Amino acid sequence: MTNTFFEKSKEIANDYIQNIVFLDDRAYKIKDEAKPNNDLDVAKISKHFAKEKKICAVYQPESEQDIEYFKAISNKSDIIVLDWEINFPKDLKPGTEDEDDEDEPRGVYTKSIIQSSLFEDGQTNKSLKMILVYTGDYTILKDILHEIYDEVFASNENYILDDENLSIKSAEFKVLVRSKKVEINNESNKVYEKHMLNYENLPRFIIEEFSNMTSGLLPNFALASLTTLRKNSSKILGLFAKEMDSAYMAHKATIPKQEDSEELLIELFGDSVKDLLFYANISSFIKDELVDSWIEGNILEEEYIIGQKKLTRSVALLKELVSSTEENVEERFNSVLGETLSKNEKKGILNNCTVLFINDINHANTENSNKRFSKLAHHKSLFLPKNIEPKLTLGSLLKSTKYDAYYICIQQKCDSVRIPKDAERKFLFIPLKVSTDKFDILTPDGIKLKRLKDSFSIRTIKFICSNDHGMVIAQENENGEYVFQQKYDTADDEHFIWVLDLKDLHSQRMIIDYTSQLSRVGLNESEWHRKQLS
Repeated sequence: MTNTFFEKSKEIANDYIQNIVFLDDRAYKIKDEAKPNNDLDVAKISKHFAKEKKICAVYQPESEQDIEYFKAISNKSDIIVLDWEINFPKDLKPGTEDEDDEDEPRGVYTKSIIQSSLFEDGQTNKSLKMILVYTGDYTILKDILHEIYDEVFASNENYILDDENLSIKSAEFKVLVRSKKVEINNESNKVYEKHMLNYENLPRFIIEEFSNMTSGLLPNFALASLTTLRKNSSKILGLFAKEMDSAYMAHKATIPKQEDSEELLIELFGDSVKDLLFYANISSFIKDELVDSWIEGNILEEEYIIGQKKLTRSVALLKELVSSTEENVEERFNSVLGETLSKNEKKGILNNCTVLFINDINHANTENSNKRFSKLAHHKSLFLPKNIEPKLTLGSLLKSTKYDAYYICIQQKCDSVRIPKDAERKFLFIPLKVSTDKFDILTPDGIKLKRLKDSFSIRTIKFICSNDHGMVIAQENENGEYVFQQKYDTADDEHFIWVLDLKDLHSQRMIIDYTSQLSRVGLNESEWHRKQLS
């Protein structure tokens, strides 16, 4: 990747990173003459991070309860820095004073904190997180790395172990192991110096390593957007002032469906965020500052064989393609790709355009890239917490427990709520079938689903509202799946596993497509008259 794009990525990451938390048992203690390398100079570290406009918090644990407190704090921080050897006095129960009082094995608490950051409710946490293990013993760095990989990550192949960079990483998570800067007199130990960090270089190292995780167009957009929200959080709070509480309550009291008032607040807050990003020109920043440098930094000049012809994919060609003002997409491709290729060949490239932006060595990732972007654009349930039960409403995609069949709910939201407890409600569904070609919905595990377009294929299913919330809510089964139980509930009856929630406008489009089938009119009429219709 060229310096231009990476340097811009570093600027964005630097603006985003606000706080770094340290955990070190020697943080505020008098210098240990026996083990001077283990000491941590809080004043110096805080000063160097302050120069970079970062908040630096340093914690010295004195009990196992402090470790638990730190776990909660670390989940709110941007970067975590941990000592490897953490010792503190133990609270001994009466009668155990004479028992062996050896310190805990080194790394126990550090591994526990890493694990709590990696997992949430027993499942992998997909949040972006970087952890630096910063120890005073430079001779055991690789041992520390492998111990963390074996015991915390269980040698999971989704996480890459890098002995050269002393790191464990995935797309969202990175652990690095480094030592504090010490003087080395033994020439044979000089090899360890490349993995040492003095206090002054810590901020730069952290920003660069974090940028290595986020140096892409979409991550940079997300970081720039989050930074804008952070900088303007007080303005957002000012908009939702308590002086409007009375007006809000009056609004709630005077509308037919009072539950809509809470939905309005969500819409207003979402609109405020959207408006803020619009006026901050985040989209223009991506277009003007990052797109060209991304192409320059990521694209190699390569030849594509299309039929019997060759197309040279170059930086200049892609820049012209993404900056064209031609709104007719086919004409845009015709113009940029030149006269060498036929219109059909150009159309083939248009239909599989992603390959133009992936180097040949990574072409195997093309479909995965398309699928992930599709899910981002279509799935509403990406942010559904793991402990929140899905509710049956417009856009809920269900899978039958009895047949190899899928159904998308097209019941309008207003007809999916305010159901009396123990009352039944009919829900409308459009069936879908698995497809290997064209599709309408992509499931989280990549299955392509195509809706059945026949007007008579629609299905009605009865469900019982078994709660006081006025909605049909799924229940978690022994396999961790959320299941909607229909009215008829025996072992032989069909039930429905929740798959995802589709975004509202995509769901609404499916309703419109279906109703257009119903509105077709087939007439046996005078052909002469039909041709004269105005």
